[in-house]
Amino acid sequence: MSKVILSITAFLLFCACLPASAFAEEQKIGYVNMREMFYEYEKTREFNKKLEKEDEAAKEDVEKKSKEVRKLRDELDLLSDEAKKKRKPELQEAIEELDEYRKNKVESFIRRKDKMFKEIREDILAIASEYAKKNEYDIVFDNAVFVYSSAKYDITKDVLKELNKK
Repeated sequence: MSKVILSITAFLLFCACLPASAFAEEQKIGYVNMREMFYEYEKTREFNKKLEKEDEAAKEDVEKKSKEVRKLRDELDLLSDEAKKKRKPELQEAIEELDEYRKNKVESFIRRKDKMFKEIREDILAIASEYAKKNEYDIVFDNAVFVYSSAKYDITKDVLKELNKK
């Protein structure tokens, strides 16, 4: 809610700073649905497929390492108390390595996803700006800042076509 109020306030301040002659001319205004463009962008789909494959491979690796830890634990259960004492540090080390491996995989996945998101967002903004300039728009907004807007100002599909040509 505060994001909407902040956006509206920023827009009103922007309008207040415009000279009166700017209102005499008709402004060409449009908006885009950034969320829709993000999910409908072919590059997003490609990145998601790639991340899913990497995630699946990481899950398989974790499962393999987990089986090794379970096997070691089962072996220890069969040993005498004295033998268990000697091999318990080995089990503890294997568990810690598995936990560290999982943690690293999750962090790596998050970093890759964040990098992907940033790259795609930059692509979208660049193409939307290029489209706006080429089609002589004075202002183009993200529809997330509006409470209501008429569909006649929606240029999302047109920008998305340009984006997927890239």
